[in-house]
Amino acid sequence: MIAPWYALAYVGLERVAWRHGYALALHGSMARDLDLIAVPWTDDADDPDKLIAAFVRFVVAKSGVEIKRLVPIRKPHGRLAYVVPISSGNNNHF
Repeated sequence: MIAPWYALAYVGLERVAWRHGYALALHGSMARDLDLIAVPWTDDADDPDKLIAAFVRFVVAKSGVEIKRLVPIRKPHGRLAYVVPISSGNNNHF
C-alpha cells in the first residue's frame, strides 16, 4: 500500500513547487512510483534546476535518503525528466 505514502509526499512537494512558481500535477497510477509534472505557472518561475534542487532538499530532509547529482533526461518537446529516488520506509516523515 504505497499510494497513500505518495499522496503525503505530494502535499509537501506541491508546496515546494508553488514557492518556486510552478504548478504540480500527479501523473500515473502511483502503483510503483510517483510521477509528477511541474509546469511553470508564474512569470517569474524559477529555473528548472532550482526547482529540482529544492525537491531534492525536501526529499533528503524528509526521508534521509542520500541523493547524488541528478542528470536530466531529455524528452520530446523540450521536456526534462528526473528520477529522484525516494524510499517508502518507516523513517519517512512526510
